Parts: sequence; C-alpha cells; structure tokens
Amino acid sequence: MPANRELAEQKEIFAAYLKKKKLKITRQRQVILDSFLKTEGHLSTEELYNQVRQKDRTIGYATVSRTMKALTDSGLAREIDLGDSRSRFEPLYKRPHHHHIICVECPKTIEFLSPELEQLQEQVVSHYRFRPVRHHFQVFGICEDCQKHRPARHEDFDSDLVFARDALRIALQTEKNGVNFYQSLAKAATDPRGRNAFLEMAAEEEKHLRELEGEWEALVKRNKRVLKAPVFLHFDYNELNRLFPSPEELQKRHVEQLSLEEALHLALSMEQGAHRFFKRYAEKFNDTRGKAIFQKFAEEELEHCELIQKECDRLLGPSNPPLQH
Repeated sequence: MPANRELAEQKEIFAAYLKKKKLKITRQRQVILDSFLKTEGHLSTEELYNQVRQKDRTIGYATVSRTMKALTDSGLAREIDLGDSRSRFEPLYKRPHHHHIICVECPKTIEFLSPELEQLQEQVVSHYRFRPVRHHFQVFGICEDCQKHRPARHEDFDSDLVFARDALRIALQTEKNGVNFYQSLAKAATDPRGRNAFLEMAAEEEKHLRELEGEWEALVKRNKRVLKAPVFLHFDYNELNRLFPSPEELQKRHVEQLSLEEALHLALSMEQGAHRFFKRYAEKFNDTRGKAIFQKFAEEELEHCELIQKECDRLLGPSNPPLQH
C-alpha cells in the first residue's frame, strides 16, 4: 500500500486532471479513487465496483468505469489484459514498468522486470528505426500449484516495494563483494602504504554495508510480506562478480604480484565500473524506490572512485591519468 505522501500526491494529480477537463471531484469519485489506490494487484472494473458499493451503495457501475478511464488518462492507472476477457487496472504512479506471467488455470499473476529483456527490445526497435510508444510482454502458462493439482496460492504485492527489495539485495551483495575485494588486496599488498589504503577502503565498504542493512531492516519492518513476494527484478548476479572479483578470482590473477600502482589502478577500475553499472541501471527506471537505491549507490561508488584517485595522487604522485566517469 502506498505511503500517505504518495497517496496525497496522486490525489493532487487526479484533482488537477479533473480541473483541466472541467470535471468536479465528487464524493463518489473520491471513494473510487481511494479504493483503487489502496488496493494492490490487478483490479477489474467489476471487482472495484463491488468494493466501492460496500462503502457507498449509490455508486453505479458506469461511474466506476468512467472514473477508471479518467485515472488511466491522468497517468495514475494502466489498463491491462490478463487473458480472461476482462479489462483490469493496476496503479502506475511511481511503479516500475514491468511484465506479467499469467496462469491460465487460476488467478495467479507474477510481475517481473528484466533489464536484459528491456535491452533486447531496445535493440530490435532501434534496428527498425521505430519510435516506441508503449510495450508490454506477457507469458501465459500453468503455475506450479496447478501443475501439481494443489490449491492455488495467490497474493498481490506492491511492485514498487518488491522492486526496492530486489534493488537492495543487489546493492548488499555488491558491498559484500567490495569488502572481500579490498580485504584481499590488503592481504596481498607488500607495500604497507597500499595495505593501509585498501584497509581504509574495506572499512568504507563495511560502513556502507551497515547502512544498507539498516535500510533492509526498515523495509522488512514496514512490510514483512514483501519477503514472500516472487523475484521482481531478474538480474544476473555474475555481473556483480565482474564488478568486484572474488578472492578466488583475485588469486588466479596473482594479485600478490601486483605493484602498488597496478593494485591501485585495479581498484580504481573496479570502482569506475561499479559507478557506471549502477548509474546505467538508475537511468533505466522511472521514479521509484528501486531507482533511488541505484542512484544513491552510483553516487557512493563515485565517491569511492574519487577517494582512490586521491590515494593514487598521494602515493604515486599527480601524474596518473585523471579520473574518467
């Protein structure tokens, strides 16, 4: 369920839209708006009508239908077809664009987002010189419960909250990899100056790791159900291993044989790669909690780049190539 601030923002947007169309904010429209915004999942007009009728018996089906069209036109809702011949609506405000996996034997629908899939779509569209207006991707199949003839289990989740959960998981794993990376460099360093610099970087990564763990705890405390939600952001975690090599990978690179200059430049290269990676991810998404997490992480990685560049200048002299963003 969206926070009070986001609810207020959406109500302001809807009020502005109605004013522009010279329509009034009636009590009935207000009831329909409140019911829709506070409900997770994908509601049909009929389902929403049944909900609001419990609050106000004077609300008619046509009023619900017209209000949902207005919500869609104002950008607060998206109409989708889940293959059951019924138009359904899902909240759109500050929600990441996503796709659906739909069971054809029960009401289960799983939302997901894949940056790799989005990238492939962008490449195909660019190849044919199309200007994309909208797109959606849906997979119809039979869920595991229905395949095994078990009672169907289905829950609706706030996709933005689940997106934030998955983004935090990626950020947490990156910080853990970063701690191991710098600890390995410090252990292998033969120059005490490099050893101290890498230990400081490991401590900086650990500090950020504690902060992220605090954000994770706050997210779970806010909504424990979010842990039960299917994975929303499908991500190749091997990407993280390429950002910060594991101790085993560093051992294969014979990191203990690196000079101080080579080790510092390796660290700088890793941090620059992490900054570009998270900046690129943040730019892919609209204004969501997940986007904010990636943006913040990209900024922190940039700070790490600048810290390492200062260490390069201090230990090796200012003749090193300037930092490239």
